[in-house]
Amino acid sequence: MGKDLYRDGMARLEAGDTPEARRLLEAALRESPGDVKVMHALSRVLDEAGERARAVELLELAHAKAPSEPDPARDLAMALLERGDDARAARVVEPVLAAHPEHPGANLVLALALAKTDPARARAHLAPAGRSEDAEEREQAAALARVLSGQSPSPA
Repeated sequence: MGKDLYRDGMARLEAGDTPEARRLLEAALRESPGDVKVMHALSRVLDEAGERARAVELLELAHAKAPSEPDPARDLAMALLERGDDARAARVVEPVLAAHPEHPGANLVLALALAKTDPARARAHLAPAGRSEDAEEREQAAALARVLSGQSPSPA
């Protein structure tokens, strides 16, 4: 039943029905309290509902349970970057990259985390991000590459 609740909750989330997605995913989490995918999905719903602190709390739990799982780690690292905690954001994605060295999203987040303190190392992580299937990730990687090379962040 938990898998059905998760699947249905994700479908509602994709359809933009945040309240129903939340209801379903909270029920899925009650049925499977340690399920990292459910925690991650519910964190997305909570974030969309404006409950950022609880969303990050769930990401912290998901990351602690499965540190090499890319999606919760990437989202947690992004939340840390938003707070200015670049060093911790880098530490969060390191286990992901140890397990999945070419993961585009994790490489992008690490590049963002390193951009201010170690631009050369940040640039090294942009190539995998630039090969992402996600157009937004590719554009973010390209924009960061321009910034790191001293060019304007937006295309001319």
